[in-house]
Amino acid sequence: MDGIVTRPDLWANFIWPAYAITLVGLVGLLAWAYISMRTAEKKADEVKRR
Repeated sequence: MDGIVTRPDLWANFIWPAYAITLVGLVGLLAWAYISMRTAEKKADEVKRR
């Protein structure tokens, strides 16, 4: 079985941190989008009031 990675610690060393980085990035992206959306809504409301 040459070329096949059979180490059981592969998940602990690479996959779980990759999942963690992805989730942190996703949460950050969602927060950024939400904040941008709220800012744009405030600006649109100000324009409507004029």
